[in-house]
Amino acid sequence: MIQAIGNKSPTIHPDAWVHPSAVIIGDVTIGARTSIWPHVTIRADEGPVVIGQDSNIQDGTTIHMTGGISTVAVGDRVTVGHNCILHGCNIEDDVLIGMGSIVMDNAVVHSGAFVAAATLITGGKTVPSGMFALGNPMQLVRATTEREKDWINYAWRHYGENALRYQKSET
Repeated sequence: MIQAIGNKSPTIHPDAWVHPSAVIIGDVTIGARTSIWPHVTIRADEGPVVIGQDSNIQDGTTIHMTGGISTVAVGDRVTVGHNCILHGCNIEDDVLIGMGSIVMDNAVVHSGAFVAAATLITGGKTVPSGMFALGNPMQLVRATTEREKDWINYAWRHYGENALRYQKSET
């Protein structure tokens, strides 16, 4: 479901793919070749949500913010795993957010970072560029390995290809 609220309507690039069960409300911008998977909720009723190109927001993820305090920006080539919560945070380019992770208001995950599954990044915390973070609460463990960098690149490409398969099956 794609829904306006007030005078704010989602802007979805024609090359993006949104699963029919996803809910996208309000001031949302979705870039080219980005995929939004089943049961994702993006609710931009209290501020903007901007998602770059070649990113993927996987099944069951919720994206929202706190009005007047935070907004959401997700960069290019970002993979957000299943059942994540992105709440008023900034995710830069070339990042992987593992399944079940929560990233809270005004937290920033810088380019090239890898966030392990089930990680909690509390409000205002930062994951520096190229770092591996995990835990609840989040701890910075080390620099990302070559294997993790490869996984970041594989994941966004794989989901882009998979979205094309879904688009073709809809026609």
